[in-house]
Amino acid sequence: MLRKIVIAQFLFVLGLAWPEVRAWGPHPQITKAALEVLPHIEEVKAQLGEDNVMALTSYCWMPDMRGRDLGTFYADDYLLIRALPRHIGHTMPAVSAAFEPYFRRALQALRTESPANACRQLGTLVHFVEDVGAPPHAKENCPHHSELENWVDAQLITIQGYQPRLLGQSDEEALQGLQARIAELVAFSKERAERALPIVSSPNPDRSKVEEIILESAIESAKVTADLLFTMFTLGLRPNSGPGQSTLRGTITAPAAPGNDDQSPRVVLLNTDYSTLAEATSIGSSGGWQGKFVFRQLPAGKYQLFVYRIGAQPAILPVELRDGEVTHLTIELIPSDPQGNLVYNPDGKTRVLVPDLPDRWSMSTSEKAKSWSSTVVPLKAGEKYRCGAVIKAVGTKVSLQVSQGKGSQSRRLLIGQRASPEDESRYEIEFVAEPNDTTLSIQVETGGDLSEAIDKVWVVSTP
Repeated sequence: MLRKIVIAQFLFVLGLAWPEVRAWGPHPQITKAALEVLPHIEEVKAQLGEDNVMALTSYCWMPDMRGRDLGTFYADDYLLIRALPRHIGHTMPAVSAAFEPYFRRALQALRTESPANACRQLGTLVHFVEDVGAPPHAKENCPHHSELENWVDAQLITIQGYQPRLLGQSDEEALQGLQARIAELVAFSKERAERALPIVSSPNPDRSKVEEIILESAIESAKVTADLLFTMFTLGLRPNSGPGQSTLRGTITAPAAPGNDDQSPRVVLLNTDYSTLAEATSIGSSGGWQGKFVFRQLPAGKYQLFVYRIGAQPAILPVELRDGEVTHLTIELIPSDPQGNLVYNPDGKTRVLVPDLPDRWSMSTSEKAKSWSSTVVPLKAGEKYRCGAVIKAVGTKVSLQVSQGKGSQSRRLLIGQRASPEDESRYEIEFVAEPNDTTLSIQVETGGDLSEAIDKVWVVSTP
């Protein structure tokens, strides 16, 4: 029941965040059409759970949700990986960088993680593959972008009777097959863009003629997606009879994080590509969060396990896995300081993906300074928040960036600026979310590294 609630929460958040016309409009219908023709879909559902498999029609939106809090997880939990730690563009040629890293990461997730985590990670790959089927994504610098990816009747997308192709018998063979299939899709949809452009750019475009052309691309995208899913499920769910038979299971308890208490802890085997999210077994029933995680089919060896959740201090534990054995861990996270801090990586010291870049912070530069932006914190209208910072470096300025939704105007509230060594280092303000406020982020303007500029920042929901 809890799993169904989690998926429902994601769908609800997705519905709020994305209106009907946004990006390559028929992503869900393309994915659904692909799933409907898989020859072994019932076997896949039995292994992964029908709810998780069908949620791919929503998880295929994941890369268009980058930086967003999606209820129990952040989109970036599945978008930012060691092989691709920064967000990339979704059109040719930039999107070409996505296919190999996310292909390998999705296969790894199918083999080593829980069904829910595997399907979310797979959804990321599905999105990028489907994206290059959109005519304005396939054709570089294509004008009339919105029309050429949304002028289509999504209900007409069907590939009934299509028999998906297995793109390879091994990982490497399948990767080569996928890249070749994507090249075919790009060429197919680029030609459709060139056919549609004279029509859509005319003074009174005939939308029905454009829709016919874009539908061709959507149908071809569904066929390629079917090939992809058939291949990923065939390879990723194949029994492993070779080495790498260790299992790591764990239970986690974490302190409450009022205002965002459903967030799942992130679990990482440091300096490897293995990472996952724990899944809740209880939220708030005893004043905190409880859940479990699993890694399957891991190579034996010694690891450093890193566990982190908002509202708690990170934990690092040594663990040794033996081939063919199951290792159980019990992990109790201790509260952050201040307790209930909703900022992800509030001191900038967590750097799992890239040594020189704090996890979940983005950085922009100007002639005067660097500006660091935290990942967003969801707001509740009428709620009071205590927001603050301990500033170490002179000249550092810390502010709140409050947003009223994607595309809407935002406003900036100053928390504090340390102008001289004699100034106080601790700054704090109270902020009440207005009816239309949706998220806030912390902005740190400084001349150097984030962790050298601040000791910590915080956002705490207060009664």
